[in-house]
Formats: sequence, structure tokens, C-alpha cells
Amino acid sequence: MGKRLILVLAIAFVVCSLSSAFAAVQNIKVSGDILMRAIDRQNFSLSEDYKYHDSGFISQVRVRIDADLTDNVSACIRLINERTWGNDWYGALAVNERDDGVGIDLAYVTLKEFLYSPLSLTVGRQELRFGNALIIGDVDTNSPRVDGVPEANEWQIPWDLSLRKSFDAVRATLNYEPLVVDVIYSKIQENDIWWMQMGPGVGTPEKNDVDLYGMNASYDMTALGFKGATDIYWFSKMNRAPAYVLGQKKDSVHTIGFLTRGQIVNNLTASLEGAFQFGNAANPLVGDMKGFTASVDAKRRAWALQLTANYDLKDVARISKYSPQVGVIYGILSGDKKDNKKYTMWDPMFEDQTINSITNAILPHTNTQYVALKGSFKPMEDVTVSGVWGYYLLWVKPTFGWVPSTYGPVGLGGVYSLSDNNDKYLGQALDITTTYDYTEDVQFGLTFGYFNPGTAFDKTANGIWRFDENAVQMIGSMKVTF
Repeated sequence: MGKRLILVLAIAFVVCSLSSAFAAVQNIKVSGDILMRAIDRQNFSLSEDYKYHDSGFISQVRVRIDADLTDNVSACIRLINERTWGNDWYGALAVNERDDGVGIDLAYVTLKEFLYSPLSLTVGRQELRFGNALIIGDVDTNSPRVDGVPEANEWQIPWDLSLRKSFDAVRATLNYEPLVVDVIYSKIQENDIWWMQMGPGVGTPEKNDVDLYGMNASYDMTALGFKGATDIYWFSKMNRAPAYVLGQKKDSVHTIGFLTRGQIVNNLTASLEGAFQFGNAANPLVGDMKGFTASVDAKRRAWALQLTANYDLKDVARISKYSPQVGVIYGILSGDKKDNKKYTMWDPMFEDQTINSITNAILPHTNTQYVALKGSFKPMEDVTVSGVWGYYLLWVKPTFGWVPSTYGPVGLGGVYSLSDNNDKYLGQALDITTTYDYTEDVQFGLTFGYFNPGTAFDKTANGIWRFDENAVQMIGSMKVTF
């Protein structure tokens, strides 16, 4: 914990202790959900030479307690259990704190009108999500990691399906309506036994942690005649491990950007987001798409752009009874292929976006250009059918490149080998989902996912394997909310 944070909490403690206060429970609400899924995944390795086919059942259970106390104080606790059916013995291995059953998903206290009326303070494990979650939304992202930070969710289930999104954080919210400013600090990874001094150069506190700092300012533009809002943000991820372990500079990712979203005309909403990253990329060759080079401590100069549009067709007389909607998503995440002191590979930060389910599970959220068309309609009152088709390209084609993924062949170090030509075409993906609202509290779902790998992958067996197999998945679900 940083000295500044300790000072802030100390001042708050002194101020609050000057007056006698007693927090009495005014109201308690208990809620939760149970989600059970049957999953079948085939050919996520994209290779006939290295077959991948797995199936199973998972349960994800959450129980939440919200308590309203006196003097604008509230508390929230949510417990979570995510596991594969028939795999309870795995928890006995105690690989990490989340493998032994029930974990703490949320545990925070909110102080409204803290010190003065516009300020609210939220302290503890909480969900942080800003805008379209291009930058902040999931503490470990819901895609394959490329920066070496361990996954935060339960090991028993696929990371891309985890419901665990929470951060250990402090959040200060200043509400100057129509302007709302959020300032956050989060401890992403504590890599020291901070309470145990183990000798010179060993276990030295605060030398190799991962921290997140940031600010998001959102302005409601309704008073200006536009039904929407504009956000301006700055978020920084600081990883000190390279400096501590490898003797390099600390790895820093400073992300600044904007997001404008709202109603353009009747029934049409859209958003435009742009972001730029700078800082120091320590040892950038680890886990990126650029192949094997020797660059260290390069300057970050990456960027991202995303445009979305959604149109509600409810006013089209012939089809209005089906509640049809259509939309489009276009995005660019910059890449890198040069061995120099400038690193232009986009860092996913803590994104939480899923355009297509299989590409989200097998491809990192970087060095990509994509366009997706989506739509939904209700053929019956309680049934909704939705679909997303996506087209994916590499932004730049790496030399002697590869794409990291847990589903890649073990013999290649868990990667997909790219072709040695200049093709950037990654492939096409399709998701079709049908949901049935059995009651207000119970919902059944069935999702079909498909990915056809493109010519950017090695399909000629120049390496050990070729990657030309279509990936397919089916997920059936039942969710109960209470």
C-alpha cells in the first residue's frame, strides 16, 4: 500500500473518529444467481495434427448481501464458486486461494457524501467498468494474457467464461452533475510477502508489484441537446517486476483516450472511442505477436480505435412485433513487427469485450483489425435469437510470427504459427444464441460458435503442424436469478 493511500485513510480515520457514530443496519438485501453450463469445444488448436476436443459441465454460483447502514454508509459482500462438475478433488491441491471452493468476489464499503457532499468513497474488492470496457472491465481480461500476469479466475473453468471481474481497489467519485469524475487505485498483483522481511535483496516490499491508477471524467451532454455522454480518461498500469527481477526499467502502460456515445437520431445509437498508449515496454518480446527479437526497454507508442452503431427497427411496421435490432462494430488494435526501440503493440490493459466467443477465447486482444455485424429478434414473446458475424485481420503481419494461446499446440510452446507470406487474414467467426425466458427468474440459453481460420495462419505444414481446422463450440445454459 502506497504512502499516499495510507495518509488519506489515516486522515479519514481521524476525521470520522472526532464525532461519535454508530452504524446501525437499516436494510439488508440478499440476492444472487446460479448459472449452469454444458460446454463442448472442438479444434480450438486449429490443427488436425494436434487435436483438441473437450466437453464438460460447469456451475457458477454467486450470493450477494447488501446492507444499508446509517450516515450514508453501505456495505456489500458477494461470494462466488466456479467449478467443473465432478472435479471437487482439484481443490485439495490448493494451487491458489481460489481453488478451494467459495471465494470473495465482492467485499466493499461505500461512504456517500464523504467529508463533503459531492464525494463518495468505495473501498474494497469491487467491479470497475468504464465506457465500453475497452480499457477497464475485467481484472485479468477475458482473453489470453500476453503480459505474464496470472489469471484471476478459478482454474477449473475456461478463463473467458469466468464471472469474476472484481478489483481490489479504492474509488473516489466526485459528482458535479452533469460532470462525474472517478479516481481509482487498484492493487493488481502483490508479488512480495510484504509483512515478512527476508533479508537484503529478498522479499523487499513494493519492488515488483503490479498496480493500476487512473481517472475517468464523464460529462452528460443532455443539457447541450445531445442524448449521450463524453468520457475522457487516463489509466496507468505499473509493473515493477522487470526492474526488480531483470534489472530493467519498470514496465509502464499509460493509456489516455476518449469515448463519445449517445443517440444520433431516433432509434440509432452510436459510440466512438480512441485511445493512445505510451510508457516503457520492458522486455517486449515476451508473449507478443512479433516473433523472437532481442529488444528491451522500448518506448510504447500504441493506439486503438473502436466505432459501434446500433439501430432499433421497432418502427418498421411489418416486423415491429419481432423487436428486431441490428448493429455494427469496427475496431483497430495496433501491432508491431519491427525490432527497434519503439513498441507499437497495443496492451489489452484490463479489457472486457467479447465480439465473437471463439476468437475471444483463442486470440489475444491486440494487433487486430475487425468488423462485426450483429442482430437480434424475438420470434416469440419469451424467445430471443441473436447473432454476430465477425471478420478479423492482423493489423501488421509479424516476421516469423506466432500467436500465443493456451489452446495452441504444446509442442510449439502454446502458439499458433503464422504463414511466411504477407497475408493478414485471420479468419471469420459466427455466433448464434437463442435464449428462452422460462419465467422472470429462470432463463435457458443455447449458443453455437464457429471460427474459420484464414490465410494468416500456416496451412502448408512448413512447421511442425498446419493450422487449417475450423473451431466449433456449443454451450447450453440455465440461469436462475433470485
